[in-house]
Amino acid sequence: MEKMKPRQKIFFAILTAGILLRIYICFFSGLPNMHKDSFEYYHQADALINGGYINYFPNGYPFLIALVRFVAIEHTNPILLWLNIMMSGLTIWFTYDIACRLTAQVGIGLVAAAIISVFPSQINYVRWLTTEVPTHFFLLGAFFFYYRKHLLWSGVFFGMAVVIRTNVAPVFFLLVAVELIFQKRFRLFLVAGTLIPVLLTGFYCWAKTGRFSISGNNQDNILYSVTASGSYIDYHLGEKHPEINTPGKALHMYVDHLQHQPIQYIKQRLANLWELWGFYASSANGGRGTGSRIVLGAGNFFMIFFGLAGWWKYRKFFDISILILPFIVVTLLHTFLFAMPRYTYPVESFMIILACIFISQYDHKSPIVLST
Repeated sequence: MEKMKPRQKIFFAILTAGILLRIYICFFSGLPNMHKDSFEYYHQADALINGGYINYFPNGYPFLIALVRFVAIEHTNPILLWLNIMMSGLTIWFTYDIACRLTAQVGIGLVAAAIISVFPSQINYVRWLTTEVPTHFFLLGAFFFYYRKHLLWSGVFFGMAVVIRTNVAPVFFLLVAVELIFQKRFRLFLVAGTLIPVLLTGFYCWAKTGRFSISGNNQDNILYSVTASGSYIDYHLGEKHPEINTPGKALHMYVDHLQHQPIQYIKQRLANLWELWGFYASSANGGRGTGSRIVLGAGNFFMIFFGLAGWWKYRKFFDISILILPFIVVTLLHTFLFAMPRYTYPVESFMIILACIFISQYDHKSPIVLST
């Protein structure tokens, strides 16, 4: 057997360290695993097992839970945590491979992988049985296969990310659009692959409910956004306004708020933006200490300052510039709707890759050699 090369040994050490940290946070830290949303995912999963369908949260993650519960109902949580660890570990590899392919420099890939492996939020959210880790895995995996020119697989991963968390769907649409505009090409296999999970989920919903849909909480999401301001979200607004019972009526209420209270609206949007990317993270309603807030804020500063600088410097290189698409989508969407710090989790790898490219190439006069 051929001996491992030095760079392979370094990457293996980085990957091992990252996985061990994720195992510790999941099983030995004593921190909780069930988020308030986790119970709704389990409820929807139980409905699927019983032959029903609850069209509220996107059912991509409930489908995964249902599969695990069907196989081993008594060990569902540990199995899901191990799946989180596996998917998060693979994102370290995805990050390494993408950075190497974009720059033709292994060192940049190793640095990016090392940062992802120890990045506090990347470790912390692995312990939560929510959609953060699966969304990150499939979204980053879609770019991983895209750069390898495995377009059908790239599309399938995009589709899986969408049925798990619909707010990343615009990333796919933007990618198709910028390819048409700047590259004058349309990737049929990419589109076809994306449609597979989306159509399967939508038609299954139609068979069970009579409505083609992959998510039924759009009305509530828009309604929550009317009063959302940073960490404050009024989850009881629907109870106060039972007459707002369609997405159209919720959107009308949102626009009406914008028109009649523009100053307050702008303040709310700025508060949302700070909640997503602020350099001093929110207290999470008292659940986050000062140290954690500083560490998370420092991570945000690193991604915003160096990540955006990397995009700007290499914005004319198509393969690098498209890494900004997830950041644009998530930031705009949740600035104008409502924001939670965890919504940026699937974006972090993209910004870290851009940051590493900027820092590593800062003094280089020659353009990056792309290998895609």
